[in-house]
Parts: sequence; C-alpha cells; structure tokens
Amino acid sequence: MTRTPPQQPLSLAAAMLMALSTGNVAQAQQTTPAGTTPVLPEVQVSDTRERPNSPNNGYQSGIVRSARTNQLSKDIPQAITTVTEQLMLDSNSDTMKNALRHVAGLTFNSGEGGRIGDNIMLRGFYSFGDLYLDGIRDVAQYNREVFHVEQIDVLRGSAAMLFGRGQAGGVINRVSKQPGLVDRTEVSATVGSYEYGRVTADVNKVLGENMAFRISAMKTDAESSRDGVESDREGIAPTLRWGIGTADEFSIGHLYYTTKNVPDYGVPFIARPGTITRSQVTRSPLDVSASRFYGTSSDYEQNDTNITTGIWTHRFSSDTELRTVARYADYKRDLWAVAPRLPGGTTTATVNDATVITRGRQARGGEESTYTVQSDLTTKFALAGMKHEALFGLELLREKADRWSYTSVNVTAPTTTVGNPDPDVAVPAAYGNRVRFNPAGYEGDSIGVYAQDQIEFMPNWKLLLGLRHDHMDADYHTLNSTTLASTAFNLKYSEWSYRSGLLFQPSDVETYYFAWSDSFNPTADLYQLNNGIRYDAERSRTVELGTKWELLDGALSLRTALYRATKFNERNTDLEQANTAVLSKERHTDGFEIEAAGRITPQWDVFGGIALMRAEIDEVFAANNPNILGLRPRNTPRYTGNLWTTYRITPAWRVGGGIEAKGNRLAYGTGGTAPVAIAQAPSFVRADLMLAYEQRRYDVRLNVLNVFNKRYYEALYENGGFAVPGTERAFQLTMTLKY
Repeated sequence: MTRTPPQQPLSLAAAMLMALSTGNVAQAQQTTPAGTTPVLPEVQVSDTRERPNSPNNGYQSGIVRSARTNQLSKDIPQAITTVTEQLMLDSNSDTMKNALRHVAGLTFNSGEGGRIGDNIMLRGFYSFGDLYLDGIRDVAQYNREVFHVEQIDVLRGSAAMLFGRGQAGGVINRVSKQPGLVDRTEVSATVGSYEYGRVTADVNKVLGENMAFRISAMKTDAESSRDGVESDREGIAPTLRWGIGTADEFSIGHLYYTTKNVPDYGVPFIARPGTITRSQVTRSPLDVSASRFYGTSSDYEQNDTNITTGIWTHRFSSDTELRTVARYADYKRDLWAVAPRLPGGTTTATVNDATVITRGRQARGGEESTYTVQSDLTTKFALAGMKHEALFGLELLREKADRWSYTSVNVTAPTTTVGNPDPDVAVPAAYGNRVRFNPAGYEGDSIGVYAQDQIEFMPNWKLLLGLRHDHMDADYHTLNSTTLASTAFNLKYSEWSYRSGLLFQPSDVETYYFAWSDSFNPTADLYQLNNGIRYDAERSRTVELGTKWELLDGALSLRTALYRATKFNERNTDLEQANTAVLSKERHTDGFEIEAAGRITPQWDVFGGIALMRAEIDEVFAANNPNILGLRPRNTPRYTGNLWTTYRITPAWRVGGGIEAKGNRLAYGTGGTAPVAIAQAPSFVRADLMLAYEQRRYDVRLNVLNVFNKRYYEALYENGGFAVPGTERAFQLTMTLKY
C-alpha cells in the first residue's frame, strides 16, 4: 500500500492564502475609504513538488503488475518482495545480482554446470528459468543490469498459471523504466576501490500533450578485489510512449546491453583427511586470501543482448483494458575460462603453497532468439451480487537456441600453485581459439491460454481461482563432433496449471490469506540432456498461509508467510554431469518468512527480511545415489536474512547501512553409490554503510561495502567443485546531477 501522498502545492497555497487573507481583509476594510474596492497585499507562496518518474523516495512498493493485474501487494494472495529503485540507489546495487542480495530466501550458484550469467536459487529451488523482463520470459544466460530498471518484483511460490512453465521457488520480474509527462534528467558518476568506474544517465523528455521519450544509458568499467577479475559493461535503453492517459496507449522500446568480463570460478573445495563411511561434510573452500584468483587474464566471457518490445494498451473503460505486448529478443554469448582443481588426494593436511592447481577449461557459446506475443484482458464487474476482478490471457512463444562447446586440441592453460596464482601467465598462441564442438539445438513453439477471477463473494472475503493450459512442441538435435553421430527428436507436452487463494481483509490495513498453486517444467526446455527419452514433466506445488499488514497509516508494510514447496521429478541442469538425467524424485522445503518495508518515522526508512528454511530430499530415483536420501538439498541454507535502513539526520544528510546473512550451504554430486562427500560453504554476515548529502539539484553518496572485510563466499558450484569469494572491503563515491 502506498503511503499517503504529501499535500499538493495548490492545496497548500490555498490554505496559506485563506489564513493570511482573513486578517488582511479585516485590516483592509478598516483602512480603505468607503465605496472603494479593498486591495489585498501581495502574498508570495512557494513549495516544492515530488519529481514524477523518479525514485519513490522509499522502499515500499506501490501498484505491482508482476501478478498480471495492476494490484497492491496486499491484494495478492502470495508472498511478493519488491526491490525498489531507491533501495538499489542507496545500496549502490549496480547489477540484478547485487539488488537481489536484499531478498531473503535467495542464494546464488556459480556458473560451471553449463550456465553463464545469473544463476539463482529461491526457497531452495532453481530459478534461472523464471527470470522475466516486464512480464515476458527472459531466461537467456547473461548477467543482468539495473540501469534501465525501475524495480524488481520477486513473486514467491509456484506460478505456472500466470507465467507458464517454471519452478517452485517463484518468479523474478524486472520492471523497466517508462516515459512520463514531466521533463527530468539525472546523470551519475561513480568511482571506487579496485578501479571501479561507472557512468549512468536517465533522461525523460515530453514531446507533446500525451507523448514522451525516455532513454537510460550506462557504462561500467571495474576491476575487483579478486586479482585479475574485471568487468566491462555498457548499455542503452530508449523508449517512446504516446497516447499516455488516453484510451489507446502505445510504447516501443529497445534494450541493448553488452558485457565483456574476466569470469571468476573462485577457489576449489578441499577435503579433510580420512575415510568417510557415511554421507557427511568433508570438504570446505581452500583457505587462502579472498584476493587470489586462479584463472588467467586471457579468459573472457562476452554477452550481447538485444530486446525490442512494443506495447499497446486499449482502455475500454476505467475498469476494463486490453494490454498486448510483442517482443523480439536476441542473445549471443561466448565463454572461455578455467575452473581451478586440486590434484586427487589433496587434503588440508597435505596442501601447501607449492601444491599444484590445474586449470580446467570451461569453453562454450550459444545463440538464442525468442518471439513473444502476450495479450491480457483485465476487467472488473459485478455479477450475482458479487464483485469480480477477472483476467483472460493468451501467450504465443517461439524459441530457438543453438549451444556448443569450444575445443582446441592440446591447448590448455598452464598450471599454477596455491601460493602463486599468476593470472598473467603466458598462454599458448592458440589459447581461446573458438572451434565449435558437440553442437546442440532446440526449437520450440508454445501456446498458453489462461483465465483467473478474484471474487468478493461476501464483505471482506475474496476467492481467487485460476487455470492455464500450455502446449509445447519442441524439436531437438545434437551432433557428436568426434563420431559425427547425430540425433534428432521431437517432444510434445500439454500441461494444466492451477492457482487458488482465499483472502480475508477485515480492514484496509490487514490481510490474511491461504493459497495453493502449482508449476510444471517439461524435460530439457533449457538443456538438451534427455537424448530423446521422454520423461514426465517436473511438477511443483506450493501451499502458503500468510498475513500482510499496512502499519503506521500505511507507511510501513509487514508480511509473513508459512509455506511448503514440493518438487517432483527434478531434472538435472548441469552440462558437466550430462550422464545424470534426474536429480531426485521428490524433495520439499518448509519455510517461514517475515519481511518489512517502508517508513517507521518521516526520517527513518527500513527494508528487511528473514527466511527460515527446512529442506529435505524425500525420494530418489534408481539412477541417484541412495545416500542423498534425507540430505538437505544443495545451496539451501537453513536461514537467510537481510536489513537495509537509512535515517535522515538533517534535511540534507542521510546515513544508512545494511547487513546480509546466510547460513552454511551444501554442495555435492547425486550420482554413484558411495557415501556422499559433502562440501560446505560457511555461514556469514556482511555489513555495508552509506552516507549521503542531498540537495535539490545534486546528491553525493559514499558507500562502503563489506565494512569489516569479512571473508565470505557469495556463490558455489552445486556439485562441490568450487566456491566464489565475495568482495573485500570497498569504497564507492557517487555524484548525481538532477535537472
């Protein structure tokens, strides 16, 4: 629920004029000669107004569309977290990954198993196939930015009824900045530790009575506390919007975004000495400085993203509208990197600075394109004495993907040692040559039809019912570059998805809900691992009981959720373990979440959450290692927590800071029959600080990341190969000009 808006300038001026003129009129009547018109003394009134289309100066969400309808979060019978633009600015979150550090119950995988880019776990389940931009699927493998983003909505729980195929954890939807009818310009520059440099611009220009143009741009060039790791990013996002506020509104926009990074595969896990007789934690990250990078400066990861989107909204009335979105997206990526490995048999008792580390090649590329047309009809009406808010939708999706490995015979990176990483080592002349190897392709057409109705069947009670049908027709092909053997096969799926919820809202400030939803994910829509074998689709279901409160006259939102999420027939998504088609037959996560966002006092803003998770593998397939039964699933900590808060100590000065906490996370393989040697990344708490000086035309902000220089691991490879250290202490200074 949005907080009560500030008093408008005209209302304020009128109130002041009335107060002043009461005494002035009496005085004028006493001093003006009879028969003449009294003349009032001049009164000057000035006020400032909030800048439209700029950050909402807080951490509270307003209207969200990530559940397909324009609703307040309190009216959605499902847990939803919104990372606002103001929160991203205050914490200097310059990528989607950094912004999602503010979301409880979320962890990160590193990218070895065939993945490049954002690799996320939500409520203990893979969510890299549930990434969206403005409600349209955006699952290609790249590291996403936020320079063009207004907010990030995390809709938790199974959501296939709204979005089609997906996982049990939830949906992560980035909301793009849109043009508005007020001119504004903001330009920011940031410099910081480890040669960090970033420039952004956000310009909105009114072109007519109901037309505006907005363009956001970014250039970032940064090194890292990890010696040799660096990132070079640039992007631009222009959007033209016309018919704003009329019956027919149109917009067309494009996102161009490119990155060229030296990728980081962290440090290897190392075993403790001894023989294991049961599944237990026996490995931990190699105990070295967080600055040691075991890759090479010749490594690269390059991603090019182009997304063009057109939107037409036709408003039949204030209660009924048809919104149609058409999008074409094109993605290209290349990776040539190395992952560090210790020799077999190395333990914490035998390792020393002279111990050799091999550099295992990680080399692959891909090209993907998607065509999407999505149309949503939303309407409100009364029928049979009940109020209805209905949604009817159609989604057409065509996907084409080609993926391959790179090979270069007898060309590998030189080995290194634990004590002397030497990322600038000379590599062979042919290192990095891109010869495609073992290509695989996928082309599929999907049709989704869905309907939903939220019914107020009696005062304060609402019932939500929704269903969706998806049909998928997919062609696959693979080629073994060594034997020249090829395969081609076709798979078809037709799946139903459901969503239901019951809300009780006894007042405007409290909501109690119970929800049930499910999801499906057909075999190999993201990876070609089944070689023509048709497995049943993954199924997930979520049962959730929650409350939502609007406190302090709506200035502070508080929510809680108690849930169970269960997944059946979990697929393998790791190209490095392609001989394993399935990971588990059934597993679940029981969880509790509490989250607060908003303003405690006019000077004090807060955003924070805690997620407690108890997860377990309940049943396995014959192909799985029986010893994983009963284990906690990979990269699913028992708890996570986050807090970010700021306080305005004077009209110009704000101070703030935050903490991020995660419990220990496990990593292990699921094949074989021997007891499982579990790798564990330790728990951690990271603290950040902020100091800001803010004026009408400019801001200056200092951010300190990882204030206490805590060594922690922000991501890990789920099969237990390595863990990636987070940043060491860093300072970043930002200046923003506004006009």
